[in-house]
Amino acid sequence: MSDQKINKGHSENYFGDYRDFWWNKDFVDLTAQRLELNKLGSVLDVGCGNGHWTRILAPYLQKEASVTAVDSDPRWFSENAELQNFFSATGNPFQLKKGDAQNLPFPDAQFDLVTCQTVLIHVPEPQKALKEMKRVLKPGGTLLCVEPNNIVQSLIKTSISKNESVEESLDHIKYKLIIEKGKKKLGKGDNSLGDLLPGMFAMEDLKNVEVRLSDKAIAMYPPYDNEEQLATLKQWMKGSSWNSTTQKDIDFFSAAGEAYMQFYFEYQEKYANRDAHIMGALQREQYHAAGGSLMYLVSGIK
Repeated sequence: MSDQKINKGHSENYFGDYRDFWWNKDFVDLTAQRLELNKLGSVLDVGCGNGHWTRILAPYLQKEASVTAVDSDPRWFSENAELQNFFSATGNPFQLKKGDAQNLPFPDAQFDLVTCQTVLIHVPEPQKALKEMKRVLKPGGTLLCVEPNNIVQSLIKTSISKNESVEESLDHIKYKLIIEKGKKKLGKGDNSLGDLLPGMFAMEDLKNVEVRLSDKAIAMYPPYDNEEQLATLKQWMKGSSWNSTTQKDIDFFSAAGEAYMQFYFEYQEKYANRDAHIMGALQREQYHAAGGSLMYLVSGIK
């Protein structure tokens, strides 16, 4: 394994400061109240990454609730000093372990709450992962999963795309759909799984299934000077994880099928300057968009 793979954890390209602006606090307050998180004394965060979701939920649990986090990536289960220091300061009993969402290293019926954020979209067998999460829940415990529909981003209008032709808009949607198809064929998950979560919960016979949509949007408009806009711009400048050295768009197209490769090369040639146009518009303070997204919070009771 290369040093690059050891030192850079899964999804790390997406763990920038902008993730701190994913949620409106009053929305999380209300969700915690509705789910009665203050009655729960133990939580398991599956696929914790750098602990963003764990740290958001912890203050809403019972005082001194025990927190367990698992991840299959050595970057997060063995080097996660930030998360460990956070819980040392709060006083919550905390343990961090190696664990696969599809094969959790815990006995049955151990936790009051089992949760994950943008994890199932990366899991080869998400239904198996849900079954495992339910298994380690106590009877009456709550399962809470947060997953997006990412394909909708291809439909958001911006000041750059507002005058695109129907054919151009369809090109962008088709491109992302093929990537999703290839990703699934490679066993790397489904980027828009959030749409399917309520039905998947029902298949596991979870009760009181409730579905919410996050009310958060990060709108981009000049002069891009508030904290969340600056964090988002910083994230955009890093580039997409699809452009990383470990996985590229062409890999997903290839996995989707040979029939899609001609479209891949045609798209790359036709839209070679698209990113540069967006960056140029940002520099000229001519880019704007409402920045909506679809992030589902699906909960159920064992």
